[in-house]
Amino acid sequence: MTDRVAKGNRVVIAVDGPAGAGKGAVCRAVARELGLAYLETGAIYRALGLLTVREALADAQIVARATSMPFAYRAQDGGNFRAWLADEDVTEALRAETIGQAASRIAAMPAVRQALLSFQRLYGGQSHLILDGRDVGTIVWPDADLKIFLTASLQERASRRVRELQGMGKNASFSEVYAAMAERDHRDAGRSTAPLQAAEDAVLVDTTTLTLEESIKQVLHLVKNTLNQAEFTCRESLAGSR
Repeated sequence: MTDRVAKGNRVVIAVDGPAGAGKGAVCRAVARELGLAYLETGAIYRALGLLTVREALADAQIVARATSMPFAYRAQDGGNFRAWLADEDVTEALRAETIGQAASRIAAMPAVRQALLSFQRLYGGQSHLILDGRDVGTIVWPDADLKIFLTASLQERASRRVRELQGMGKNASFSEVYAAMAERDHRDAGRSTAPLQAAEDAVLVDTTTLTLEESIKQVLHLVKNTLNQAEFTCRESLAGSR
């Protein structure tokens, strides 16, 4: 079970789902709108994947690096969130396909996941927190106040990724992106440790036919309701103690 001391009185929102479903864009927008702390948990694994590639780390060295890497996820002026390794902004570097594949491979290593678990649970201090990833509602925060499983069809997710890559001026083959994404889905869902799956009590949000704005609006509604309920419960508790 999750450490209740780490959670304290803050509201925790856990958003899981496969790559390309829109988790990051949706959660960042919700965090900006509501002033929540935000963590893209995949960025932690991508940061470690980047170090693994850069430093040619052997598997035996990865766990030690996981406990020492100087990773931070920071809100910048204007509400944008950027990923940092020490003083280096690595936000764009973490999006490379090779880094994503490396991150997915090392994320299947139980010792690595354990090394990064405390960081995720303690992130944000006492601020209300929204996290997105693949095992947030099942492993990292099984007692989250709201769990959402954000998904979309593989066809749509691959199309979005191609458009994203083309927008960055990169050549992108739909068939190659589709195959790589299908392989990653299979690996993430089939791993023995913390597989990608919806928590039993998660709210399903399918974004296949939704625009980004519509997806944000739907999730924002769910999160606002959760925050309002938490505030009401807190008021009731205070009134009952008088």
